[in-house]
Amino acid sequence: MRELITHYFNIAFLMGKPQDLPSGHSQMKVGIALAFVTYVMAVSRPYGFGLAVAQAFIDLIGTGIIVWFALKHTDQLSRFPQAFGGLCGASAFINLASLPIYLFRATSANGEPDSSGMLAEFVLLVWGLSLLAHIIRHTFDVKMVVSVFIAFVYVLVWSSLITTFLPPPALTQPEVLDISQAIPLFKLLDTVSFDQLAAFELVASTVTVL
Repeated sequence: MRELITHYFNIAFLMGKPQDLPSGHSQMKVGIALAFVTYVMAVSRPYGFGLAVAQAFIDLIGTGIIVWFALKHTDQLSRFPQAFGGLCGASAFINLASLPIYLFRATSANGEPDSSGMLAEFVLLVWGLSLLAHIIRHTFDVKMVVSVFIAFVYVLVWSSLITTFLPPPALTQPEVLDISQAIPLFKLLDTVSFDQLAAFELVASTVTVL
């Protein structure tokens, strides 16, 4: 288990690739479990436990289905356990990093989000996008520019769909930045807000989880 966590850590910081992971579904189950638990932990405070569980479930299941179909279409389905397991396991570190950011999020006197908190969420967003692009690049053997483009489009579209069906309560609360839901693991698309700040936060939380 310790070696597996080390592999996830290396992937999270772009020092390793999915192919470094053990093959088989056991590793993938561990990665999914880590991603689910940390995902719920990361967004429970702003969204509430029930919505956090629902979003984590939909996000992980949906992402897994998309990755599965993409690999099947490119005749590389054997890479699915490593690709999805690696993505989930690595994203757990982003989720953990987001915990103090959402837990101690502060607002300025005029009710707007604190600038330091916004910067931290932006860093998480960039990290999440970089991780996704890294996984895509090594899984599908494409150039970096292609993987970055795919990751950006994926996060944008996927986060928009999730927030459409499960709109975060934070977007309706004036004391919380409207842009907070886009960071999980695919939440580049967190920019899917209608209010600039709302969109940014939404993306940040989506990337956090995936």
